Amino acid sequence: MLVGVALALILVVGLATIVGLTIRHNARYGTVLDQQATSATVEPGDRLSIRVPDRGASVGDNWSATAEPADVLALVEDELIFDSLTDRIFGPADGGGGGNRYFLFDARRFGQVTVTLTNCFQGCATERTRAASETVTWTVTVS
Repeated sequence: MLVGVALALILVVGLATIVGLTIRHNARYGTVLDQQATSATVEPGDRLSIRVPDRGASVGDNWSATAEPADVLALVEDELIFDSLTDRIFGPADGGGGGNRYFLFDARRFGQVTVTLTNCFQGCATERTRAASETVTWTVTVS
């Protein structure tokens, strides 16, 4: 009987943790777009995030974001979420730190905006690094 109660308690705590983390994720990131989902419609006040793979600064990835027109979405922040749990806890080791970079935007007013993310690989200084660089565009409608 006691073992059954303990298992039920573990199940309830685990389920509550998963639900809590899901709610926190949705509140923090809102609608999440990636390179497969390149358009979205949101409402003023909504949060929108764009996720791109990032191999880390030690490799040479350097993502930046622009939104035109600039007053439809406001860039709140960008953050790198490491793939490795060890990197998340202790920080990345030399040469490590890959994961997903999230650009978080808040929808400010009605309109359509083009969001462009550019990865200027290793500073885009040579023909090789320019060829390894990448630009991706999303269309967001705030209505």
